[in-house]
Amino acid sequence: MRVPALQSSKGFTLIELILVIAIIGIMSALIVAAVINAATDTRKVLARQQQTVVQEALNSWISSSSSGSNSLSNARWLYTNAANRFTLITNYLDPATIAQFVDNTTNSAHPQTDAMIKTGQHLEFGDWPTTTDYPKVNMTP
Repeated sequence: MRVPALQSSKGFTLIELILVIAIIGIMSALIVAAVINAATDTRKVLARQQQTVVQEALNSWISSSSSGSNSLSNARWLYTNAANRFTLITNYLDPATIAQFVDNTTNSAHPQTDAMIKTGQHLEFGDWPTTTDYPKVNMTP
């Protein structure tokens, strides 16, 4: 008596195909989430760098305004009484940075760039403390 030989399968079963497609779908969802998080993190880093640039420009303006025959109290008076504190430092920023702020700021009291808008943040020029510290440029949501 002859026993029929088992037929070898030449393809994938439906369950195997569904399992592979599910695994590919899960992996692609994880990759998309990672890319989106990376873009958000990049915007936050860029916004923080722009805040640092504005703080350095403010420090340069204070140094310049309080040097020579001018005093630190004169610079403090100018800063405290300025209607728009951002305009005080425009000479200490490069044109591309100024353009970023001018193009994206809707409220002159809260300058912002595209990166800050996308992260829901803006800059605020803090009051000049009564101590010897310089005023701080704060990033606020």
